[in-house]
Amino acid sequence: MEKQTTRLEAFSDGIFGVAITLLAIEIGINEYGGANNINLWEKIINKWPDYFSYFNSFATVLLIWMGHNKIFKQIRSANHWIILLNGLVLLLVVLFPYPTKTVSTFIGTNAENTAVAFYVAFTGSITVSMLLLNLCILKNKKVLVNQDKSIPWINGMIKRQVIGILFYIAITVLAFYYSKIAIILTFFMWVFWAITTKDKDDDFEN
Repeated sequence: MEKQTTRLEAFSDGIFGVAITLLAIEIGINEYGGANNINLWEKIINKWPDYFSYFNSFATVLLIWMGHNKIFKQIRSANHWIILLNGLVLLLVVLFPYPTKTVSTFIGTNAENTAVAFYVAFTGSITVSMLLLNLCILKNKKVLVNQDKSIPWINGMIKRQVIGILFYIAITVLAFYYSKIAIILTFFMWVFWAITTKDKDDDFEN
């Protein structure tokens, strides 16, 4: 049967593109009085929390998009609930610049713990939305392109998402006590996704 999710995938890709663009827009140095070569370099260096947060969030969104792309390769059509849950994923993704800006602004301040906890919890909520999307697809097996191959793949993805959510919960709690360790662990989380979501046949895809 002909694949019927082309428009939905194109719309989703556009939203992911907007989210990544908004992340980059948040980086910059406003014009200020008394600017010179030396103090401008100082301001550029002092913006390191913005650079770290952007890189971290860009990698996260990229991997979410990759996972989203793999999910939609498994289905040939989308019903009402799949479209709605996909919308929830996109809603959270396009809001991701908000916690990214928050954590970059408050790193090094007395509000650092809350900012990091919010960032981690928000990232985890995107994983929850992806999990719900997978569960919905699994419940509606008739939308799958190939049930024999797709069901084991989705079950594997669900297990990894549950593990990821547990990690995010633990890191969120840790952030209230050791915020710097927590923010470093968010870096390793997208490394975790990069490794665990790689399929055996990825190296052979065109």
